[in-house]
Amino acid sequence: MPDYTSIMPVRRENLQVAVYRQICYLILQGDVQPGQSLTVATLAKALDVSPMPVRDALSRLTHAGVLTTVSGRTLGVPRLSTEELEELYRVRLEIESTALEWAVARRTDAFEANLREILVDLVDAERRGDNKAFIANNHRFHETIYQQSGSEILLSIIQTLWLRVSPYFHLLDAQGHLQLSNECHEAVIDAIVHGDAASARRALVEDIERAHLTLVKMELPD
Repeated sequence: MPDYTSIMPVRRENLQVAVYRQICYLILQGDVQPGQSLTVATLAKALDVSPMPVRDALSRLTHAGVLTTVSGRTLGVPRLSTEELEELYRVRLEIESTALEWAVARRTDAFEANLREILVDLVDAERRGDNKAFIANNHRFHETIYQQSGSEILLSIIQTLWLRVSPYFHLLDAQGHLQLSNECHEAVIDAIVHGDAASARRALVEDIERAHLTLVKMELPD
């Protein structure tokens, strides 16, 4: 059964949006493994809401391909094939590289300082071998870059991509295959500071490629 302790009850205002974000957070945190089911009743209880906004959120995530039917009529995180992981990897390369290039063009001192602060947390997580903290801060790092692109369309696409692949990053952790490295993160920041979009793109591509190569070598769940 998924671990729901990382999410909190939501307030009544903007209920549908809040429920959707909490369920996304649950997935990004790795609290739902590939093939594991999500039930409306259990989620509604954890969030202290009625079933309706939960159903709406699950339906939205299903239409986006983040969730699928895993058993009978039960929804959950899909088990992805090697071919599906390869396709996600190729799409990520194109979309996330574009967002990065746009972010470089819109860089500010505050943006660069924010990235350096996150890098400190990433380095600390690497030093301590804290995989869960590393994955969470890795998401913060990339999200901060893509937000700087200024494109809500790109952000929406990237969020869906990350919701689909994030459970597998946590699976790497569970199987002991997660390799913590900040070389690419440091290279991305240096390139951004110098306004070098091409070098930033190369560093990002290497970062995504490393994670993908580790994923495809992993023993995927049946």
